[in-house]
Amino acid sequence: MAFSKRAARYFSAILFLFFLFASQSSAVPNARARDFSNAKVEWQSLENAPFIQVADYKEIQLTIHCAKIDLTAPGLAIQMLPQKSASQEACYVEDFCKRNGSLLAFNTTPFYVMDGGRKKKHSTAGLCVNQGQVNSRPLGSYCALAFYGFDDGEKFSSRKARIFASQTDKEIKDAYYAAGGFWQILKDKKIIQFKELRDSRTAVGLDAGGQCLYVIAVEGESPSKSAGLSYMECAEFFLALGCESAMEFDGGSSTQFCVNGKSVLGYRNYVKVPALLGFALER
Repeated sequence: MAFSKRAARYFSAILFLFFLFASQSSAVPNARARDFSNAKVEWQSLENAPFIQVADYKEIQLTIHCAKIDLTAPGLAIQMLPQKSASQEACYVEDFCKRNGSLLAFNTTPFYVMDGGRKKKHSTAGLCVNQGQVNSRPLGSYCALAFYGFDDGEKFSSRKARIFASQTDKEIKDAYYAAGGFWQILKDKKIIQFKELRDSRTAVGLDAGGQCLYVIAVEGESPSKSAGLSYMECAEFFLALGCESAMEFDGGSSTQFCVNGKSVLGYRNYVKVPALLGFALER
């Protein structure tokens, strides 16, 4: 009987270490923070939409895909998933772009996946507002990106976006579009501290007026090629881009980033997502 107890304890310890390793397999410890104080990004405008600029920033073992969007530009349209309340639709961002003519798109809100037999069911974990309709409930402990002035009849110059530390903030209720994420990482140009673990990241930042949106997708699924970034390193990069505020969307294997209908990531993504944000020309 004494041997059985020891064996049980040994097995439990091995099992614990296995799950600990599995949970951290794609998160590389940030032994030495990257310095982006002198980072330079060379922007290139999309040929068919000059109000959207894109760039790739590369260092040793690091690839960051970037975008800069002028929210006040005439002809700019926002596309979102989920498109209706209680929607369980999920897709690859690239497929969404091809169906809807998106010029730029990326994943946003975290989600749950439930086994529904033949077909898995996806449920967003956080706020999703599409054309003024709340399609997914807010979570107070998570942040959100909200857009204003995109209603019909509004002036282009009035369009802007805001980042809220909490999805239950009362001022978010008038947003025409909103996408929940994880946590705010930059506020008033001050970095918010988090654990120093590197991974693939999807994140957004805003300039002082909230009329220029910056998006980054950091590759981290193949650490030997690109080890990803920590939350704080993402904040440092947004500071280098000129942002005053920034936040994180769902990262890790969910990270997806498409330009002109095609993924720009250096690897194939096999995760379907139920929440994304896209930009296109008005029809």
